[in-house]
Amino acid sequence: MTQISTALSLLAASQVGLFMVMLALSDNPKRVKFTGLMLMAGIVMYLVLPLVDLHFGVRSHSLVWLPGALTSSMLLLFVWFVFEEHECRLPNVLIGLVTVSVITSIYYAAINVGIPGAPLWKQLLELFIVATALHIVNRGQDSDLVEQRFHARRLFITMLASTMLIVMTIDVLARFNPGSGLEGLQKTIAFLFAVAFNIYFVRQNPTVQLVAKAQPIQEKPEDPELIELLEKMRNERLYADHDLRVGGLAEIMGIPEYQLRKKINQELGYRNFNQFVNRYRIEEAGARLRENSRTPVLTVALEVGFKSISSFNTAFQAQYGVSPTKFRTGDAEATQS
Repeated sequence: MTQISTALSLLAASQVGLFMVMLALSDNPKRVKFTGLMLMAGIVMYLVLPLVDLHFGVRSHSLVWLPGALTSSMLLLFVWFVFEEHECRLPNVLIGLVTVSVITSIYYAAINVGIPGAPLWKQLLELFIVATALHIVNRGQDSDLVEQRFHARRLFITMLASTMLIVMTIDVLARFNPGSGLEGLQKTIAFLFAVAFNIYFVRQNPTVQLVAKAQPIQEKPEDPELIELLEKMRNERLYADHDLRVGGLAEIMGIPEYQLRKKINQELGYRNFNQFVNRYRIEEAGARLRENSRTPVLTVALEVGFKSISSFNTAFQAQYGVSPTKFRTGDAEATQS
């Protein structure tokens, strides 16, 4: 390892350590802070691992390898807890991915096999997990109404997650072309992205507030533009459009998209655009289910704006506490949450 590569590794690790301190002192939920700190600790271990191996040998190497090997799993959990806060639990698919990654990581740590000795399928699995995390961050970007988190999505895509994706891809390529200087490129990328990551938070979000406390929903706003918006939503059934997005609604209202996001979030209390729109959809669906017992549930779901029966059932259960079928038949008491 060259002196430049060593210096870049230590500098990048120090930048990640700085963010760890900022996150530890933040007011985020415990699960966000825990997975975030575990993620950052894993990145630090990944950066300093070659140095430890060089100076202390394989035995010490194996002791610090495990946190670094769990980095991709911690990233997946971290982005889910930050960007999918409205979901009650992790999907089974994600639980399976994390479980397999953790078990195999512990196994390879136990037999003192470092990252360079891990099989190709293991490294490809980690790449797939990071790509899944990128997908989670990206898919909810359009509907996120929390301004700081909306911008944080782009940051995570362009910096943190993509850096991990690049670094891990270089790891895989280095297996087939050792001594090619890819390690130096890897450390340079990690350092530059770590510095840019911290600069962003110092300037834009110094408290590192990723998940703010939810505010109560306001049904009767004082803002004239919001009053007009709510009237249009009900009277013109704008919510029945399957493809309604914040940008399209802002165009209808004649106001900038960023301003509409801010108003719906800060003045109405909604943190997610789908949550805002689905409230109207579910209210109409509930009335129609009670009034007409013959119309299929799927038909009602599609006509009020949902694209699938599964998303309708999930949203209905969340708002009324019972399934659409039970709500219609009156088998259980339905109370709006």
